[in-house]
Amino acid sequence: MIFIVTALMLEAAPIIDYFKLKKDMTIHPYSVYKGSDIALIVSGVGKLKSAMASVFLYNLYGSGKNDVLINIGFCGTNSKRFNTGSLLIANKITDIDTGMDYYPDVFFGEGIPQIPVQCYSKVVKSTDLTEQKELFCDMESAGIMEASKKFFFSHNVLVLKIISDYLEPEKLDKAKLKSYIEMNMTILDSIIKEMKHLNEGFIELNLEAEKDLIESLCLDLRFTQAMKVILTKEVKRAGINGLEPLSSLKEFNGIKADSKEEGKKYFEYIIKKIRQKSV
Repeated sequence: MIFIVTALMLEAAPIIDYFKLKKDMTIHPYSVYKGSDIALIVSGVGKLKSAMASVFLYNLYGSGKNDVLINIGFCGTNSKRFNTGSLLIANKITDIDTGMDYYPDVFFGEGIPQIPVQCYSKVVKSTDLTEQKELFCDMESAGIMEASKKFFFSHNVLVLKIISDYLEPEKLDKAKLKSYIEMNMTILDSIIKEMKHLNEGFIELNLEAEKDLIESLCLDLRFTQAMKVILTKEVKRAGINGLEPLSSLKEFNGIKADSKEEGKKYFEYIIKKIRQKSV
């Protein structure tokens, strides 16, 4: 099941229309809309509400290992690198109240810029800033990440943010905001299909050498289960294309990562090498 959490009905409406979701009239604490394999909940604004809504939705429909949790909503920024309406993926989320950092496993949405998000308990205005460093801020992401730790695998959680404004909330226009969601719907659809595909599992490798080497690399380089699945798929794709990915894997045999972050760097490098051979 794909669970989508939005803070506002304004954010939810284009998603409901696109996926033709129907409101579950038996549910009263929240507005919940459902399709065959997608359930959307409108949480209200704030990290506590987003966390509560995520857990509520999971308790209603959750089944376990293949469930996906996606938060899609607006963020403000003081950066002019991106236009308003730009879709971004959060690769680090900081809860400003607690100082806690969350690092989502970001394996989806190739080509979509990744940014760190700071989660505040109140709306941030440009006049609130005391320093000029680049800032992307929202009010729900930390709640999503905290709730997800209990019920979802890290590779099945994604926080998508669309730039609403340059920290000038008084200038927000509802029609324009809705159009920002609408223009990103095909990308959201593509990402959901990508996440579903990953969760369909993978067929065991027929080539025992690659299989054993992948197992060894995953242990030595601290790869997560999601990384293992993705690496396996890339190796299989290379094999289907008549290529021989074993040599790329062997380059890293015997190397050990000292940290998860170091492992991620090795992972990205290995995937890049295999994909270059698969082109």
